[in-house]
Amino acid sequence: MKHNLININECPLCGQKESKKHISATDHNVSNDLFTVVACCSCGFKYTNPKPTEETIGNYYQSKNYISHTSSKKGIFNIVYHAVRDYQLNKKEKLILKHNKNSDTKNLLDFGSGTGEFLNHCQNKGWKTLGLEPEKKAADFAKKTHNINVVDVDDFFSNHRSEYDVITMWHVLEHVYDLEKYILHLHKRLNKNGILVLGLPNCNSYDANYYKENWAAWDLPIHLYHFTKKDIKKMADKYGFKVIETKPLLFDSFYISMLSEQKKGKSKLFGLWFGLVSNLKAKKHKEYSSHIYILRKQDV
Repeated sequence: MKHNLININECPLCGQKESKKHISATDHNVSNDLFTVVACCSCGFKYTNPKPTEETIGNYYQSKNYISHTSSKKGIFNIVYHAVRDYQLNKKEKLILKHNKNSDTKNLLDFGSGTGEFLNHCQNKGWKTLGLEPEKKAADFAKKTHNINVVDVDDFFSNHRSEYDVITMWHVLEHVYDLEKYILHLHKRLNKNGILVLGLPNCNSYDANYYKENWAAWDLPIHLYHFTKKDIKKMADKYGFKVIETKPLLFDSFYISMLSEQKKGKSKLFGLWFGLVSNLKAKKHKEYSSHIYILRKQDV
């Protein structure tokens, strides 16, 4: 079903033109097509190339296996996924509260708010919240179930006021179509000393190196960028941010490894062991399966 693809002629992070193939992996969710990740020959940043057009990439999200935008708790995997997500809501809220210097206002934007559980939790903790969600079913669920204000992404870009103390993107930045456009506007929308919080898979992790083309967090072609800690620091420096803290998302190694085992045609239960191994390996090298990055807006 491969739709029209666009070749990326320069690195989205440093602008250099030369790249080399890093890995190819199959889209097991929708198309069964093969896609390629390349690495910039200058800075090493990895990105999907070629990628679907902006008009057709939405077709690759039409999978029953894509559960980040569903409230379904049918089946053991969904039950565990949602239980872990609920456990992490409190930890995430405490983390953003710790770094928020504008505690008198507590204005929070969650970019890619899905079905609204994180915003609902924060709203109950006294945050003034807004969600951005392009997927209509998820946005409607958040509005109806949690009474959350959710708007379309176009509304975000039509406004240029600095008004948010915290902007969160939980596994979202790897999906955005134009990296520079989004980062520049995120910087603009943050108040002075505001923070941008990014949750992202780490392609330098043990599980990424172990599973290779079967690593579920490549998630081609809907993951357009594949970040490391070095990439985030480079991006922060380039666009007027400073990385002030990096923390592991410990449960992600289990979730990603379970999906990776499934891609190999094996039981997801094997992923529980390799998820544990990945976390143990990361204790030494600090390269976890996924990280949370806290970026502080700098005066420019």
